Order: sequence, then C-alpha cells, then structure tokens
Amino acid sequence: MSVLIDANVLVYDTIENSPHHDSASELIDELEDPIINSLSIVELGFVLPRYGIDNESVRMKIEELLHSDYFTVSWISGKMIEQVSAFMVENKLSFREFNDWIIAHDANSRNIPLVTFDRVLQRKCKKLGIRVIEI
Repeated sequence: MSVLIDANVLVYDTIENSPHHDSASELIDELEDPIINSLSIVELGFVLPRYGIDNESVRMKIEELLHSDYFTVSWISGKMIEQVSAFMVENKLSFREFNDWIIAHDANSRNIPLVTFDRVLQRKCKKLGIRVIEI
C-alpha cells in the first residue's frame, strides 16, 4: 500500500537517539511504496541541525532521499499550494500549520494515508476525513 510519510517520521528515523527512532525505522523498512512530499525534505533540512546534525550529514541525507529508488518524491506545485490554501480557508484552518496541511492534502489528493507521529495533526485529519496511520 502507498503511504505519504510526514517529515517527523524521517527525522525520527535519522536521529538514532530519538524516542521514536525504532518505530520510525521499522515502519519505513516495512513500507511498499512510500512517498515523501518535497516539503518534508525541506523541513528535514532545517530540523536536523537543531538536533546537532552537521551540515555534511544533512546534505547527504537530503541527497539520499532525492536520489532514492525506494522513495517517490511528490513535488510541490503552484496548483497544489492554491488547492491547499482554498482547503484551509474552507475548513477554517490556521495558516500557522500551512506546511502540515500541504503534506496532509497531498496524501488526501492521492487517496492514500498520511503516516505521522503528530497526534494533533492525526486528530485534525481524521476530523476532516483525511486518512492517517497512527504510529
């Protein structure tokens, strides 16, 4: 089954001493057709240094994801951003979470579940009929 992976799953998979590292790594290893939104790769680039990951390691992780035969990258388009903006206004969602809704909307538009550790996002997605896999 295809799924769209949230950035936090990638972060936990990368940081070996993170509380969810084992769960994230096992999940990623078991997926058949994992998709990553390009925004998650951008988020990974600014989150990993906050955990003390050096620039070269961040660069290597980004390149690994971009050139992977395992992951499919879903690229953000202007049309996607317009659709998400309209979706957010229609559902009275805060633009402070714009990044989360881009990723959730991408999963929903592909009719596949979103995989995330973010409990708040999981709850909001369920309320809006967006499928999520709870970890």
